[in-house]
Amino acid sequence: MPASLRDIEQALVTLWMNRRARDTFLQGKSGRRSGRTAVDKLPPELVEQIDKRGINLYASLLNFGHQDVMLSIYPGCAKLLGDKWAAVVDSYLEHYPPGHYNFNRTAERFSEYLTKYGERHRKKYPFIAELAEYEWLELQVMETAVEVEVAAYEQLTRPEQFESSGPLVNPTLVVRRYCYPIPDIVDHLRDDCCLPRKVEPKPTSVALYRDPYGHHCRFLELGDLAAAVVDTARQSRQSYAALAALVVGLSGEKGAEQSVLEFLELVDKLQSLYLFVGSTDVS
Repeated sequence: MPASLRDIEQALVTLWMNRRARDTFLQGKSGRRSGRTAVDKLPPELVEQIDKRGINLYASLLNFGHQDVMLSIYPGCAKLLGDKWAAVVDSYLEHYPPGHYNFNRTAERFSEYLTKYGERHRKKYPFIAELAEYEWLELQVMETAVEVEVAAYEQLTRPEQFESSGPLVNPTLVVRRYCYPIPDIVDHLRDDCCLPRKVEPKPTSVALYRDPYGHHCRFLELGDLAAAVVDTARQSRQSYAALAALVVGLSGEKGAEQSVLEFLELVDKLQSLYLFVGSTDVS
């Protein structure tokens, strides 16, 4: 029976993407002697018809492209792993072969890979899976298919503004809570500074979003109160009054008046940074 298109596709993808299977195929070895590989699952009559030179050439071109994409998206992880980087990328692609027409999506599950299969790397760099997610989010925010439109905003000076209006949140906003100080780690790696011998855990909240004018990704580390305000406003439309009450409730022994003043300063700052992009009617 002639090989089906599905068989042909599976054979080519396996030989292009699985280095161990490809090496076995190119060397003409049997997986039963060299350790069973994915090539042994392919129809033997189909494997015999595949051109080795073509497989080697196309696999090299694909690998070059994938390595280039991964390096561009994960420069911090690549710098940490050094000469192990290329092998880690090859291993990642075997576990998570590309399945999307957008070439960048090849890199989407790298943090998941490090969590599941990167134990020895996490032992040395326990923050590396969080770093990978942080680096991926920059691309995700940049590629979010939504326009960031800036609406009018007036400083909150009248009581009626608090009840009838609330912040308009940048639609590209993503908020993450990390166990390690990922922004500090990124800055060290970007500036070619040596990381401390042991990076201590430090819970850190980070907002990532796209600038409406420069169209670049912004990163903003948030304190606990700011993170609570931003995350609450992101999840559902909130009035300024409700958010001010949230801040007062979380401020402990600090007086209500002082808490509200700090809230007003926070709103003005978030508006100036375009994490909030204006006010919206909530009445």
